Amino acid sequence: MKKGITPVIAIILLLLITISMVGFAFVWFSRVAQTATEQTEKQLQSDLNRQGKKIAIDNLQLSTGILEGSVSIRNIGTSNIAAGDIKLYVSNAVQAGCDSLALAAGAVGSCDIDVNTCNSDSGNTLRVTAPGNQDQVTCGTGPGAGAGGGAGGGGDEGGGGVPPPPGG
Repeated sequence: MKKGITPVIAIILLLLITISMVGFAFVWFSRVAQTATEQTEKQLQSDLNRQGKKIAIDNLQLSTGILEGSVSIRNIGTSNIAAGDIKLYVSNAVQAGCDSLALAAGAVGSCDIDVNTCNSDSGNTLRVTAPGNQDQVTCGTGPGAGAGGGAGGGGDEGGGGVPPPPGG
């Protein structure tokens, strides 16, 4: 009689071991999938937030009389841009004119710029960056900056400016 019970006990033990391994694998894979889903959701939300912060150069005013100019920047995104998120560069050199500028969605703000670094004779490039994109113009030929009055540069990530008013 003992020989008949041993195979039954062995089969039951094997089934219990198999069921416990399947249960462990199910819990482990569920946690891995949940973690991956949460990380993907966080990254997607971060990317959407960043893409909502886009700018365009509206106007570049250079005044040689006071050796100071200004660049008007429009938030063309759907999110507010905090102070410090907008950076201003002239020929890849950082300028301090936009450090405190914060823009609500659709708002326009202005940054001061040194005319000595960005004048119509220099041919320097004025670039403004935000978390979602960048826009650039050549000093003296940007929107509203005298001769030419172009439509704004199309930065690497699709900035694009607003066209100047007719006759400008």
